[in-house]
Amino acid sequence: MRNTLLLLALTCFAASITFAQDEQPLSRTVFKLSPQHFIHNSLKAGIERFNADHSGSFAVFITGRMENNREYIYDREGYNGMAGEVQFRKYISPMKLRTSRKNNTFHQGIYGAAYIQGGTYSGGFEDNYSVYDPNTGTYAQTYYRYTERITNGGVGFTIGYQKTLWQVIFLEAFVGGGVQFSDINISGNRPEDPFYYYSGITDPSYRGILPKIGLHIGIAL
Repeated sequence: MRNTLLLLALTCFAASITFAQDEQPLSRTVFKLSPQHFIHNSLKAGIERFNADHSGSFAVFITGRMENNREYIYDREGYNGMAGEVQFRKYISPMKLRTSRKNNTFHQGIYGAAYIQGGTYSGGFEDNYSVYDPNTGTYAQTYYRYTERITNGGVGFTIGYQKTLWQVIFLEAFVGGGVQFSDINISGNRPEDPFYYYSGITDPSYRGILPKIGLHIGIAL
């Protein structure tokens, strides 16, 4: 009889813990950082706000970029600026409580998102630029100093996966892409070599199809 009562008590205790975990509400507001932006001397942070049943959300991000690096003109670095992004997310698989094989509980979901983004940047550059003269077999040195002012904007979509740890840490991975437009205004003089103006996908003045792949790390508020 004593063993039966002990087993019943343990069963009720375990059930109460499971019930408490199931009933623990998931935060509707999450603060997020984009760690990959640190590579380009940028800080991207924002807020994701869920609806009541965590089947949809909107996210707002602000990015600050600070390089101002005039020593490496040929790397096309040296931009300071700000950018903003708004996403509207639909969770195809809503953020629901799940249990792993080791009885660890977590929330996870899969979403599709549409986004719009835009930014404004400026950069100052100066250096001695060398041009080879085949007639004389020598290099002509010219000093260049100029400023670029850039505005850009883009739209696109992403597909993402999100999972919680301890109900307060949010880990997110996403992949997608879109198109980016830009406008550039130049004051001063810069090299006429067309190869000098090549810009990669991380350059604010980039135009064309823009991939969007990365991670977000968040904490519940």
